[in-house]
Amino acid sequence: MARWVAGFLLCLFVFPLLTAAAQRRSQDDLEEALRDLPPAQRAEYRRQLLHLDRVSRRLLQTIPTPPQVNIVFAAGEQSINAGTTFGKVIVSEGMLRFVQSDDELAMILGHELAHQTLGHVSRGAMNNVLLNLGSIIAGSFIPGGDAVTGLFGQMVLNHFNQDQERAADHVGLRYAYDAGYDPQAAAYVMRRMAEEVPETANAGFFSSHPSSVERFATLQREAEELSSHHAVRRTEREIPGPKPVALKRNEKACRQAHPFFYQAQETKNPDRRIALYQRGLRLCPQSPRAHAELAQIYADVGERREAIEEYREALRYDPDYPGVRNRLAKLEGR
Repeated sequence: MARWVAGFLLCLFVFPLLTAAAQRRSQDDLEEALRDLPPAQRAEYRRQLLHLDRVSRRLLQTIPTPPQVNIVFAAGEQSINAGTTFGKVIVSEGMLRFVQSDDELAMILGHELAHQTLGHVSRGAMNNVLLNLGSIIAGSFIPGGDAVTGLFGQMVLNHFNQDQERAADHVGLRYAYDAGYDPQAAAYVMRRMAEEVPETANAGFFSSHPSSVERFATLQREAEELSSHHAVRRTEREIPGPKPVALKRNEKACRQAHPFFYQAQETKNPDRRIALYQRGLRLCPQSPRAHAELAQIYADVGERREAIEEYREALRYDPDYPGVRNRLAKLEGR
């Protein structure tokens, strides 16, 4: 139990990317945190981390001056929640289960990153006395509880006013669109929020947020203005997302990732193969071959959405990678 509590908040990555050595330590720390979990739960957490990693990287590649933040996965936190504080964007397990597509997750992350780039975090910081007291109390009862309370408490204390929330929605949707995500699908997450999480439908949700109903209506209008351009991109079969120029291939990290890819190729168990590819791709996300091979495994086990996103990643790093366009078109029904 202590190991699980200590691993409750799993740090995903820092932008700019960590050094190869630091990446390897991060991988080892992740495996240590997940070691005592049941195999199915380990596999699910790795999948959620790769999902969060994939969308976060794409967004951060698009932002002209990206913030240097840790993307933190709050494993075990079932509330549908995401927030930002100094140098951190925190996404709960409940939120990752709630979003139904990369487009929806891009809107959530784009909103939180917009709070960072617009300077809302520093302007919205409040008195930390209660936070520190809560952390001390939590830490005295639960090993690691002070860290959990501290991070989530700081997130909750960063109350932004309604104008800041609207600005973050506007800029966050633009970030999602610029990264190649469907703006209509991105906006739709707020409609689902109003329908499936009724407490968000009033303006009192998480202090000064506007209601999710109002947010959806505004986002929908803005998304309609962007959608025609998005449709043109899809008609031209342009691979969604920016060219990956901001992330130069780290050859040392990729050499460290190769053993995981080789093991995956020699392993017959699909779950184990997926886990190995996920571990390698978090070290070396610029490998089109690994993305394509992982996509094929996802397709074989019926994970259509994950397969589509991994094929798209392969094409972003190599638009001419053999066979991928045809496989992607088949999965998308084109």
